[in-house]
Amino acid sequence: MHARFDTLPDDDTAAGRTARALRERPGDWAHISDHDLKAQAANLAYRIRQGKIRAFRPAGAFEATSRKTGESSGEVWARYVGSPAGSP
Repeated sequence: MHARFDTLPDDDTAAGRTARALRERPGDWAHISDHDLKAQAANLAYRIRQGKIRAFRPAGAFEATSRKTGESSGEVWARYVGSPAGSP
C-alpha cells in the first residue's frame, strides 16, 4: 500500500460539467435536462437540491425545479446559489 499526493482531477462527468457551468454564473437559472416523464424531471431536481449527486454538493448550494413540457414530459432548471451557511 502507498500514498501518492496529487491534485484531485476534475469531475468530468456530465453532472460535474453542468455543476461547474452553474457555479460560473451564480444566481442565473439554466435549463439542464429534458425527460420523457415529468416524474423523472422532478426526481432529478430533488436530488440536485438535496446534494444526492456529488457534483451538486453541499446540499442547498443549488436550487433546482422541474417544469412540465408536454402531456407527460418535463425539464429541469437549476442555479448555483452558494454554499449554505455553516457548510464547508
